[in-house]
Amino acid sequence: MNSCKTVKNTLNINIEKSIDNVLNNINERNPVKLRDSTPKILVSYGVKDLPMYENPSHIRKNILTEMEAKKLGLSVGIRDHYHGLGKTVYIKAINNLDEPRAIFRNKNNKDYLILTMIKDKNSDNIIIPIEIETMTYINRVKIDINRIKSVYGYKKINNINLNHYIKIKLKNRSFKKIYERKKN
Repeated sequence: MNSCKTVKNTLNINIEKSIDNVLNNINERNPVKLRDSTPKILVSYGVKDLPMYENPSHIRKNILTEMEAKKLGLSVGIRDHYHGLGKTVYIKAINNLDEPRAIFRNKNNKDYLILTMIKDKNSDNIIIPIEIETMTYINRVKIDINRIKSVYGYKKINNINLNHYIKIKLKNRSFKKIYERKKN
C-alpha cells in the first residue's frame, strides 16, 4: 500500500494545525478530528465508518512529556500520565491505524485495542484504545464518532509486558483477537 496515499485519504488534512492549536492553547476543550474516516480494516469487521476524534487533554498527554506539561502550566498529578510521544510519532501512530499489527475487540463490543507497528522512543509498541460508535459535541452540534481514547507506548507494568497483558486478556476472554497482520 502506498503510505503517502493512505495519509492523504484518511488523516484530517489539518491534523498538524489542529494538534499545534491544542499544544499552544491549553484552554482548548473542543474534541479534535484526527481522521476523516475509520480505518477500512475496522470497517471490514463491522465498525461504522465515522470520523475519529480525540479529546485535547488526551492529545496533550500523549504528545508531551511531564516536564513539557509543567512548563505549559498543565496539571501534573498522580492521575496524569504523560507519554511523551512527540507530535511526529503521534501522527505516525494515528496513520498506522490503517495497517495495524493486531486488533483486539473488548468483550463489551464497544472498545477496541489497536496494536500498531510503531514504537515509541523506548522501543515500546504503541497501542491505541478506541471507543466505537459514540458521540461528541462540536460547536454545540452532536455528531457520531469513533473516539481515540489514547495513544501510547505500552510499558511493562507490575512485571507484565504487552505480550503477557494481551495473553491474560485473551485467556480471561476480556479480549478477542479479530485481526493479526500476516508475517512476511
